[in-house]
Amino acid sequence: KFTQQEKDLISINKEKFFFLFFFFHLKLINGLDDYLKKADAAGVKIAIGSAAILFNVDFVLDGLNIRNYFGSLVSADDVQKSKPDPETFLKAAAELNVGPENCIVFEDAPKGVEAALHANMKCVVITTMHTKEEFAAYPNVIGFIEDYNDDILNKLLN
Repeated sequence: KFTQQEKDLISINKEKFFFLFFFFHLKLINGLDDYLKKADAAGVKIAIGSAAILFNVDFVLDGLNIRNYFGSLVSADDVQKSKPDPETFLKAAAELNVGPENCIVFEDAPKGVEAALHANMKCVVITTMHTKEEFAAYPNVIGFIEDYNDDILNKLLN
């Protein structure tokens, strides 16, 4: 019974209410700030490829003050097909002018790892939401981390 414009307004208002509550709980995964600084100093191009809408991505980037590290930002608003379709990651790689075979995706969900696989990208799994066993079917996984203090990450920057 609602128009699309009314639905969009209801959705945005819901998100704003959520953000008011969640903002005080917003924090980086341990070690991420230092890792972003090291990657930036090493000249690594970084993108965000998210299934979230841009409004949510902006909230996190600005709330954590990390927007400056990302040369490309692809959200659900920018693609026709969501993960596990590779469109999100392929668009981000294209915007960075980097071939998919030269990308490493950091992902915490099986659908995202599958999207990276379809995009011909390697993947490091962040085990904050799922267990290692849930990713056993994906041959593109090159490592698992619990946070950004893991030694495997130093090898990726070298």
